[in-house]
Amino acid sequence: MRVHVGDQELVEVLLDYFRQESDCVAIQVGESEIEVSLLGSYGRKFHDEKVAELAAEFRRRKSASPRRGVARLRNGADDRGRQ
Repeated sequence: MRVHVGDQELVEVLLDYFRQESDCVAIQVGESEIEVSLLGSYGRKFHDEKVAELAAEFRRRKSASPRRGVARLRNGADDRGRQ
């Protein structure tokens, strides 16, 4: 199954998870896309739930972390309104 993750950092999180699982193989096939093959008899539901949990936790942490060192310019001012 090919999965478009949408975030390159999340690709690494999911690849780490799948590398630890003995019943599947996952490879990165694009900048933000992975290919996952289930090998064993485990139901897909187990992995679906775990991937959803990992993605939700990743997005929670990412939205809670402050932006690091990147000031976006708007009309000559950074995000804090200073020139």
